[in-house]
Amino acid sequence: MFSWSTPTILSIQRTNVILVVVSAAILALFASMSVAVGCILGGAVVIANLWILSVLGGLILAASGAGISGVAAKLGMLALPLKLLIIVGLVYLVFTRARVDGMGFGVGVLTQMAAIIIETGRASVRGAA
Repeated sequence: MFSWSTPTILSIQRTNVILVVVSAAILALFASMSVAVGCILGGAVVIANLWILSVLGGLILAASGAGISGVAAKLGMLALPLKLLIIVGLVYLVFTRARVDGMGFGVGVLTQMAAIIIETGRASVRGAA
């Protein structure tokens, strides 16, 4: 029987930081320094995004548990798409102003998906043991 467990945000973030550093080092060695910088920037964006999302999610759950409703609850729920809009806008500015390498940035962003897969596998193995 295979038991599924969920990883923690902290474990995903920790694994993601390691993957970003390793990926950037490999890219600096085999590609170029600008690709490695793009990787670090992409990794930093998704790490910050997940952290902000977890904080906002915690605040929304706390407000819901406290019975807050009405206009305050609706404004709280608007924070999630607003966060996404701000991050997309900042990434756009970084790409247009700083000329970040897109391939390196993409590798940095994909490290989070790899971290989620790794940590889900690790949590599942721990849950089955």
